[in-house]
Amino acid sequence: MNKNIKIPDIKDTIVPSDYNDLYMDISYDVQIKKSKNYGLSEKFAEQCIEQLKKRPCYLIELAKIFKVKNIAEVGTAEGLQFFSFAKHAQSNGGHVWSCDIKDVRNKEYSLKYAENTTFSLGDSRTLSEVIDKKIDMFYIDGAHDYGSVIKDIINLKKHQSENPIWVFDDYDERFGCYGDIKRICESKNSFKYFVGNTASGYPNHQALIMGKL
Repeated sequence: MNKNIKIPDIKDTIVPSDYNDLYMDISYDVQIKKSKNYGLSEKFAEQCIEQLKKRPCYLIELAKIFKVKNIAEVGTAEGLQFFSFAKHAQSNGGHVWSCDIKDVRNKEYSLKYAENTTFSLGDSRTLSEVIDKKIDMFYIDGAHDYGSVIKDIINLKKHQSENPIWVFDDYDERFGCYGDIKRICESKNSFKYFVGNTASGYPNHQALIMGKL
């Protein structure tokens, strides 16, 4: 894998109208409620939401750069990233697998992308049992406590393609998973990048690791 690949800046990411619609349908109300729970002003909340809209498209930019076909995700929630990945996968014959300990997926989009998505109710161990293809991109956004991402890697690494990428969300010191991700990054070819503020008002960083773990 080319170690000189330039990672784009999320500020330059453009959100097409169909992805904007997907965000508004799935996540807008959830994020507005979250911003109110954290006491964010209306103006700051809208700024955060405009940044959050870019994140799914930014991850698709990365998928295109690394020629990703099949994707595995830990942490589905309502399915914003899941269905954004699914929309991308439709263009190249790929498939997206995802898991969560609760099923709160948007029903409309679950039906729309039923043919190229697989949802597993449970954790990464149960997800691993239903994956039947080699995975080019792993997106880890499940439990954030110490040791959780290590378990996810152990459970999923047998499905790695020859040149996969791993993306870890919430690579920030306030989370227990930070130290685990940091240690992995230090031993691999990796990038840390900013993907905007969350609806809680805190900054959100991700780590991208190129190659097998």
